[in-house]
Amino acid sequence: MKFHLFPKIFLCLCLAGVVSQAQETVESVRRQIKSVEAETAREKSLHDSEKKRHSEFVEVGRKKVQALATQNKTLKAEIDSLKAELKNLADARQKAMGTVKYFENRKAKYGESLAKVIDSLVPVFESDFPYRNDETIKSVQEIASQLHKGLIEADDGLNRTLEVFYDRIRLGYTTEVYKGFLQVDARNVPGTFLRYGAVSSVFVSNDGNDVLWLARTSDGGYSWKNVSDDLNMRSVLKDVMKVAEGKTAPRLVTIPVAIPKEGK
Repeated sequence: MKFHLFPKIFLCLCLAGVVSQAQETVESVRRQIKSVEAETAREKSLHDSEKKRHSEFVEVGRKKVQALATQNKTLKAEIDSLKAELKNLADARQKAMGTVKYFENRKAKYGESLAKVIDSLVPVFESDFPYRNDETIKSVQEIASQLHKGLIEADDGLNRTLEVFYDRIRLGYTTEVYKGFLQVDARNVPGTFLRYGAVSSVFVSNDGNDVLWLARTSDGGYSWKNVSDDLNMRSVLKDVMKVAEGKTAPRLVTIPVAIPKEGK
């Protein structure tokens, strides 16, 4: 009995091992299936998320393209507007340049004409009352020269010329006593000058021997008239000089005045 019982027990144990091994294999497969299903679900979730992000990216890109297209359209309109404005400005500038050129040419012609007029004043000042005439003539010639060369503007030249005239006008309201030299015959005589405005001038030499006064000539000019031999006139002019220099008490004196000839 014992001999036959052992194989039966062994057989049962073997069958139990096979069943157990079969159960473990099914469970393993099930776990693998669940693992695969879970991995599949995770991959699907990741795919869905990626698909969603891709859709969002595409949508954002589309909106950006639309925005860029709108901006480009607006920018193009602004560029067209600026081009039109630039053209208007260029046309206005061209017109202004034409106007400027016209007036520049007019101004240059006016400056040239003014220079000729100022040049023509030289003979006038040459025949004017002989006091610093050379300085005055040099001034107007310099003004005319600068106008001819375009170194100064016409209004500046005109103002400077008027100032020369004003100086000559102010000359008529002043009296002056000064030392200097006068050409008497062939002699360069030192003495004292008295200028009374722009109408009279007297000269007395330092030694008192030469006495002259400024007279008008028949041609409208001026020349020094020597009265050294006219005792009465000589005495009067010496007395005039003493009063002018303050060497005697102030009083009314008689001075000769150069009157232009009729028609001059």
